[in-house]
Amino acid sequence: MTGLMNAAIEIGNDALQESSEAVVIAGEHRLFDVRDLSDNLSSLKSLFELFERKSKLLQLMELSRQAHGVKIFIGGESDETMLKEVSVVTAPYEMEGKIVGTVGVIGPRRMAYERIIPIVDITARLLSSNLS
Repeated sequence: MTGLMNAAIEIGNDALQESSEAVVIAGEHRLFDVRDLSDNLSSLKSLFELFERKSKLLQLMELSRQAHGVKIFIGGESDETMLKEVSVVTAPYEMEGKIVGTVGVIGPRRMAYERIIPIVDITARLLSSNLS
């Protein structure tokens, strides 16, 4: 868990310092290891196309920024058909009291929410702490 949080903080810091890109995606290759997703290659292909476009992900992240704390989108709840096979767990992070970004995890609908939710929440809090 510490390794994941440190990686998220490092990616977040790198994104803020060196990129004007609004969305940073890392670890997407791990989705191939998830049986629920890798069994349906056309769905996985659609998900990777969504990653490339990023605009739909930005809309989803904006919904997360409007909610304080962890937000969970399961399957079709995200209003994005390409995300119907996955769930997204997000939480906003702040710098000096202002929300400046969102950290999240995309995984199968049957992911271990009891593990992922605290990781996303703690990572957002650590990012906020390190940025402030």
